[in-house]
Amino acid sequence: MKKTILAIAIPALFASAANAAVVYDKDGVTFDIYGRVQANYYADHNQSVGATDGSWGFSDTGTPEFTPGTAAHYSDVDGEIVGSSRLGWSGKVALNNTWSGIAKTEWQVASENSDNKFNSRHIYVGFDGTQYGKIIFGQTDTAFYDVLEPTDIFNEWGDVGNFYDGRQEGQVIYSNTYGGFKGKLSYQTNDDVAVKVTDIGQSITEKAVYGKNVKRNYGYAAAAGYDFDFGLGLNAGYAYSDLESTTSTASGDKKEWALGAHYAINGFYFAGVYTQGDLSYDTTTGGDKDKGRGYELAASYNVDAWTFLAGYNFKEGKINSNSANASYEDIVDETLLGVQYNFTSKLKAYTEYKIQSIDNLDDEFTVALQYNF
Repeated sequence: MKKTILAIAIPALFASAANAAVVYDKDGVTFDIYGRVQANYYADHNQSVGATDGSWGFSDTGTPEFTPGTAAHYSDVDGEIVGSSRLGWSGKVALNNTWSGIAKTEWQVASENSDNKFNSRHIYVGFDGTQYGKIIFGQTDTAFYDVLEPTDIFNEWGDVGNFYDGRQEGQVIYSNTYGGFKGKLSYQTNDDVAVKVTDIGQSITEKAVYGKNVKRNYGYAAAAGYDFDFGLGLNAGYAYSDLESTTSTASGDKKEWALGAHYAINGFYFAGVYTQGDLSYDTTTGGDKDKGRGYELAASYNVDAWTFLAGYNFKEGKINSNSANASYEDIVDETLLGVQYNFTSKLKAYTEYKIQSIDNLDDEFTVALQYNF
């Protein structure tokens, strides 16, 4: 049960890996490739830059950028069909009876008229020591994502009720499991361009959480959890980043913690996570702190070739929380519904609907066909 909970709950994330083609497997050396190609139709809608990119934090001058509810944050998106593909490979070579060398790369490739045509997702190399754990070096999700992953079950949307920065480069990550216990630690070295463009769907992008021209001096994260034999899993995590502006004297740090739980039984899956984040910044005029909090709920039911999904994401932020008139403002408030049908293990169709509760935002809708190899 422990090994299958997330594989059942997150078909969108594991579909490609499950269909990986083994190109070479001999004398302790394995090499495989995987990927997917898909086309989405997105209906006409308005979108909010502020609501979808999670931008809260200091600008070039150290002043807050988050201004929810302003008309400037909204833009029209015409109905269109968008194509995209993903390609990855992984390799493993046995060094002895315990240790192996491992490597992985994965890229997202968008269609001609889409933004961010060629994005690296995972690029790392390292060692797998079986019972001694795994250590990798490169670009991938930080340890903090382990707490968020159980609610990230939708093909298209979801997983926005948090302040996670997305995949990061320059990392050292150690992970291990013992019985039902699991743990992960990650440390990120200096990153001169801390703002990442992180894909949250097929060629739909969002900024990281703290504005423009920010350098991450270093960062670290930790996550721990326990999966019970009867289908219940518990998780907790913490992340920290030391930040400074590359165009001013502003500096600060970002902290986030999260608690989560998930449960699977008889084709049903339920997950939830609660998180809080603090963004502090010092300027020539003094120190300020922005606060944020949010939660995510997700559920799915799988029967034969059908998977039915439902979710809810909520996030709010408070600018200059140490000021007398500071108050929380909604950033994300959305309900998600989805249906997926697997024609085979390689070909599936899905539709997902996002119901917006933020003023001036339209509901969003997509239909997609996806082929995995």
